[in-house]
Amino acid sequence: MTKRLLLMLALFMVSMQIVLAQAGSIRGKVLDDKGEPIAGATIRVKGTSKGTVTDPNGNFKVNTEEGTTLLISAIGMKPTEKPAEDGMNVKMVADSRILRETVVTALGQKKERRALGYSVSEVKSDAIQKSGEQNAIQALAAKAPGVQVTSSAGTPGASSKILLRGNSTFTGNNQPLLVVDGVPVDNGTSQPLPGDYPFNENLTGVNESNRGLDINPDDIESVSILKGPAAASLYGARGGNGAIVITTKKGRKRKGIGITYNGNVEVSRVNKLPELQNTYAQGNGGVFSTYNPGPDGIVNTLDDELGTPNSWGPRIDTSAGLNAFDPYNFFQDGRAYNQSLSIDGGGDNSTFRLSMGNTRSTGI
Repeated sequence: MTKRLLLMLALFMVSMQIVLAQAGSIRGKVLDDKGEPIAGATIRVKGTSKGTVTDPNGNFKVNTEEGTTLLISAIGMKPTEKPAEDGMNVKMVADSRILRETVVTALGQKKERRALGYSVSEVKSDAIQKSGEQNAIQALAAKAPGVQVTSSAGTPGASSKILLRGNSTFTGNNQPLLVVDGVPVDNGTSQPLPGDYPFNENLTGVNESNRGLDINPDDIESVSILKGPAAASLYGARGGNGAIVITTKKGRKRKGIGITYNGNVEVSRVNKLPELQNTYAQGNGGVFSTYNPGPDGIVNTLDDELGTPNSWGPRIDTSAGLNAFDPYNFFQDGRAYNQSLSIDGGGDNSTFRLSMGNTRSTGI
């Protein structure tokens, strides 16, 4: 009789605990600012060690009483506190400061930096604008480790060569792939041929402009630099030398219309030139040495007159009408004017951004 009574009492206590546990369970759902469920969000009862995480559909269940404070946190969202209520829906707000830790990879996909299996560096728009460069490629100089940017010349519109971790081939193209908003862009260059080609193949002109010059630095939101052979898995053989992924600025939800203007003036001046002798004039008698093919008029025959081989002429200070050449008077100051105007805005359903840039450069 006593054993039967103890067994009934034990069953009664177990059933009471189950009822109490069910009565203290709080169910709810966690959503983002767009109403989409957030998987993996952490829900913790404030002041206790109780907690749980949301399932793939954003649902959660935690054992606590109604009215207690729940601490909800998720990656990329601002932490929030809510009073516990059965059937509650928690709407979280995106934290832009945390979202900056993501980087843009292939096809415009955003991933957390620590989740990537390859080396990547990111350059923000502020660093590009502060550089003052009109060429977006040249603006990446000294902004990320392992990035080498070389300007072909100081002339207006000259191309810039960029290398990631040095050369990878002796004969082929070593420059990384340029990707703008998910679209691959050819950033190759070409050289104009000299007037006496092919007689002097070593004489070539300055590299002509590449398409990186078409990108307005004020329109760039961020630049992700993908290094190493692993970047080739994203873009194929063209990404074998790495990839420069440029994300441009987009419109955003705001009250009214935003107008942004940016203008700057750049003055270029020759800083230093090689030292030249200014004691003697050029050639024999101050004129260039001449070449005469001879009476037959045929080049490279026995009757050719090579002219005077003297490279030094008379002293300038003792010759009337001769003046020393000052190379600094030959070069004029170069000026560049860069202006950019953008208009952006948007609402709940759509956003827009319009921009216009104007660059005028005279060069040195």
